[in-house]
Amino acid sequence: MIDDPSGMTRPTSSPATRGRDSYLERCLRVLEAIAPQPAPLTLARISELGDLPLSTVHRLVRALEDCGAVERVGRRYRIAGRLVAITAHATLERLDRSN
Repeated sequence: MIDDPSGMTRPTSSPATRGRDSYLERCLRVLEAIAPQPAPLTLARISELGDLPLSTVHRLVRALEDCGAVERVGRRYRIAGRLVAITAHATLERLDRSN
């Protein structure tokens, strides 16, 4: 396990798969880079925090924007309502189960 820039712990990849993260893993790295930040981020900053090439981040952010997971604010990006709603719903379910 390793700690990434978002403060989350991620499993380390095996030597055979290192450098070949799945599409979903790369999308999650983008979301983990954006989510804890108080202000929207540029693509360059997402690239830096997610440890991904800028061209990859650009492509992934576009896909995440198309599905409502992130939104563009000028030339920066933040978590969008769809992802906030999913997270809120999951949090409420956990709270209900713990009571």
